[in-house]
Amino acid sequence: MSAVNLMKGEEIILYQEKKGALGVKNNYVYQKNIRSFVPLECKEDDHNRSERYIVGWLRDVFLPKGYPDSVSPDYLHYQMWDTIQAYCSSIAGALSLRATFEGLGVGEGAATSLAATLTWLLKDGSGMIASIAFAYWRGSQLDCNSKQWRLFADVANDTGHLLRLLGPLLPVPFLAVMCVSAVMMALVGVAGGATRAALTLHQARRDNMADVSAKDGSQETLVNLAALVTSLTLLPLITSNFLLTWVTFILCVVMHLLANYQAVRSVKMESLNRPRLLYTLDKWMTSASVPGIDETNFSEPLLTGAAFIPDFFPHGFRVRLGCSFTEALNHCWSSEKSVKDIYLNIMETFSMENYIVCGDLTERQIFIIYKQELTTKQELEAFFVAYLCIMNFVHIKEGVQVSAEFVAEGLTESTDVENIIPHVKVYAQKLFPSFLMELSAKGWNVSRLLLAAGEWRLA
Repeated sequence: MSAVNLMKGEEIILYQEKKGALGVKNNYVYQKNIRSFVPLECKEDDHNRSERYIVGWLRDVFLPKGYPDSVSPDYLHYQMWDTIQAYCSSIAGALSLRATFEGLGVGEGAATSLAATLTWLLKDGSGMIASIAFAYWRGSQLDCNSKQWRLFADVANDTGHLLRLLGPLLPVPFLAVMCVSAVMMALVGVAGGATRAALTLHQARRDNMADVSAKDGSQETLVNLAALVTSLTLLPLITSNFLLTWVTFILCVVMHLLANYQAVRSVKMESLNRPRLLYTLDKWMTSASVPGIDETNFSEPLLTGAAFIPDFFPHGFRVRLGCSFTEALNHCWSSEKSVKDIYLNIMETFSMENYIVCGDLTERQIFIIYKQELTTKQELEAFFVAYLCIMNFVHIKEGVQVSAEFVAEGLTESTDVENIIPHVKVYAQKLFPSFLMELSAKGWNVSRLLLAAGEWRLA
């Protein structure tokens, strides 16, 4: 609010307000004769005023309240590509739906409603079983690697549509085709729904996850409505031509996959999962600097690597997080030492920590055991120790080049393999504070790790 003094000594009281970050500023002035504030006249014409009103209305309907401040910076880029993929998927789905009805015998005199009903019920049953099995098999991975499993869901979606379109042409019972297609679509439902929730949680910046999710649903509904109008227009024209049907379907699938790839690639997660953490560690060891959020997300593998290979680590190692200590001891056992000796050595090395790193480096197997009092910082430190142990092992035993500042002091080629972890652990703990500080300085959220660790805890 401001006050403007005129030459006659009178005072004009003004204030200015706007709705949201993108709203237009409105000015109001106090009029003494009516004892009220009234808006100052705006010089914009009726066309601009109407356009501003329509744009504001569309923003309120389809974008979260408080946009853009209420969502992540990558929101608009992601939603743009998500809109394209949803449109292409709807067109492809319409083409496959037509083939589905053809396979069920719609339009044929010999087909019965009972046969079609039984086929549909068996299809639904297959999908339900697949949903439960997939959620059990990979449910915990969907949060940690949401971008990768989001792409998986889209590939499964297109595969399901493809099977339905091919169904009438394949030399197998159409029931089998429908059941396999239903399984693929069930995977889409689980993986797509779960990863969408994870991405929504990332985008919501004002505890407005429900609003972001609701507006995303509104956007998708509008896109599906546009695709419905397109399908109603095009289907009668192209489905009578076999070649044109397949060309249209393939174009939609290609555009769908490309748009989805661009959508998930545009997401800039600030939390650390296994692929992003491994990338930051690799860059830190090669350039002595932690990469930023944009660079790491852009370089994160989406189709291969740590997201899909259980316990993935560089140089062919497998590192299990939060596993059973009993299982780890059984793998560490050798003919030269008893389990008791191994246990005592491990407990002595990590007596002051809330985690244990052990394993057989020659077999490329490491286990990280957590104690009950483990904190997020200590979980990150355990991962850091395991990574440094692996890099030191491949350096002194296999000749892999590692910068001298990351090689543990006193470690040589003659060092026994069983002494590498205790030796490197002490050195890694000296380096870890500087790595953690750089992560925080680059904007990484070190208070939330998405490493898909197991639930075993050492009491």
